Amino acid sequence: MGKYFSITKKIEIAASIQHAGAFGAGLILSDWVPLQIPKGSSCLKSVTMLVRPKGDASPTQNIFGAEIVFSTTNTTSLGTVRTAPDHVPFPDTIGLVEFTTGNFATNVYNSTAIASTGMQGNDNEGGVPLILTGDPTTGDNVGYDTIYMGIIAGGAMRFDSINAVNETGFAAGAQTVITMDGSGMDVREHFAAGDILHAQDDAVLGTLLSADSATQLTLTAANTDAIAEDDIIYNLHPVTVILGFEK
Repeated sequence: MGKYFSITKKIEIAASIQHAGAFGAGLILSDWVPLQIPKGSSCLKSVTMLVRPKGDASPTQNIFGAEIVFSTTNTTSLGTVRTAPDHVPFPDTIGLVEFTTGNFATNVYNSTAIASTGMQGNDNEGGVPLILTGDPTTGDNVGYDTIYMGIIAGGAMRFDSINAVNETGFAAGAQTVITMDGSGMDVREHFAAGDILHAQDDAVLGTLLSADSATQLTLTAANTDAIAEDDIIYNLHPVTVILGFEK
C-alpha cells in the first residue's frame, strides 16, 4: 500500500522586493529553498500553490502561471529574486512542474489565488507525477535527504501595496496594536494570523495575532524594529507551496 505525505513550504520574499513592483514572466520568484524528503525516490503526485493578492482595495488576485523546478543541490543559485535566472548550466536539476492560468480556480476566493495540478482544463497535468530522488549524502535528519525547490514567475505577479501604517512613528518594542489606512483598504483581505509582517524597508513589525477590523492589526508581541508613519506593511511569505508525495 502506498504511503502518502505532504510538505508545506512558505516562500519568503523580502518586503523591499515586493514593494518594487511586478514580477514579470521569467523572473525569479524564489531562489532554492530546501525540502526534506525520506531517503530514496518519492513520487510527487500533486502541487498546490496559494498566492496572496496585490495590496490594493478589493484586492487584485495573482492568477498567473509559474514554473517550479527541483534540484539535488543549491550549489548554483538561480540568481537574484525579481530578475531573470543567471545564464549558467543547472546540471543538478531533477524535475519541473508548470502552472498555467488554467490551473487556478476562478470562483473560490476573492483574495488568495489557489492553483493545483489537478485543475488544468486539458490533459497536461503540469509535470506530475514526477519521481524525485535526493542526494543520499545530504539531509539534516536521519532517514531524510535534502532536495531544493525554486520558482520562476510565469506572469506579472505583484504584491506591492498601499497597506500603510496610520500612526506617528514609534520605536522598537512600543506597540502591539497597529492602526492602518489606505484608500478603501481592509487589512482583513490581506493578512491572516501567523503572518510575519515587515515594512517596505524590511524593518520587522512582528507576527500577526489577529486582523481585528478593516484598519487594525494586533501583533503577538510588541514591534521588533522602529516603524515610521506611512510605512507600507507586507506579509513576508506571500506564496505557499503544498507538495503531495507517495513513498
